[in-house]
Amino acid sequence: MALRRPPTRIELKADDVEEYDKIMKDRRLIAEQQAMREQSHHQQQNTGSDFLGSATSSSYMSTQKKPSAAERIGYRRPR
Repeated sequence: MALRRPPTRIELKADDVEEYDKIMKDRRLIAEQQAMREQSHHQQQNTGSDFLGSATSSSYMSTQKKPSAAERIGYRRPR
């Protein structure tokens, strides 16, 4: 006789949805900025100029992040 446990319930809160939307918006912005930097980098390579866009990205990445929903509930992705 096998014992069956009840299904696990995962509740999604409004804060989690807002956090997900914010993360996706940030990822889109970063991807757009990176694409623009690469495009300007390629244009500057054609003209022979130096590329100095790394200061903006380092200051953006140094900001402290809020723990994600997965981190709050203790979920860790296998590596």
